[in-house]
Amino acid sequence: MLRRFLTNQLIISTRFVSQYYSKKKILVPSRLGVTPGNQHLEVNLFDDENKQLLGRMSLIEAQKLAKYRDLILVLFDESHDPPDVRLMTGKNLAQIRDETRVNKKRELSNDKITDFILRLRPNIAEKDLLTKLAQAKNAYSKGCSIRFSLDFGRAIDEKETEKLTERADEQKEFLARLKPYLEEFPKVHTNSKSTRSIILIVPSKFLIEKSTKKQEEKNEESESIDDKSSISSQHNHKKSI
Repeated sequence: MLRRFLTNQLIISTRFVSQYYSKKKILVPSRLGVTPGNQHLEVNLFDDENKQLLGRMSLIEAQKLAKYRDLILVLFDESHDPPDVRLMTGKNLAQIRDETRVNKKRELSNDKITDFILRLRPNIAEKDLLTKLAQAKNAYSKGCSIRFSLDFGRAIDEKETEKLTERADEQKEFLARLKPYLEEFPKVHTNSKSTRSIILIVPSKFLIEKSTKKQEEKNEESESIDDKSSISSQHNHKKSI
């Protein structure tokens, strides 16, 4: 019994640890404490009111200035060398921490893209079609990808040539009817097509923005490489002369 109890406790604690460390951490500005171990470290000290650099100094000197002005030291960016520290009031720090958390959570939620499925049939009334398309636009503006499922009834056998022709004409007419509305989205591609249904996909605007940013970065890298190669070729040409 004791062995089973200890095993269960180990499983529970392992689950807790895995859940804790799997969460994405949200880094926010935090109050900086000065200790004998870090008081000699240098920082870039900024004034929070006018965002001016007060100078590069040790933490103990920054703490003296903070006490003189009745403010606190706040670590803003430790990626710089030395780190950026601001003089702030406790009220301003609490406000900025709340704003930072909200912005970070919004960024993390933007990474989770959901699908908005819209089922349409050729005999749908124009009023109902406009209502559903408005719902799709609203979902797209929030970052969802749109999945248009165009249903045309039962599947048709290959031997039924006349019905196949009628179904093809029906699909063309319905796509022509939807074309003006689909052109309002930046990208639309056909995912699958059969006699029974047609699936159209509108990618999330967040995916489109990421792809355009990556393409711009690639273009900038290629331009910088071309510039360097042209400079080196000119230098080699001068040497040969």
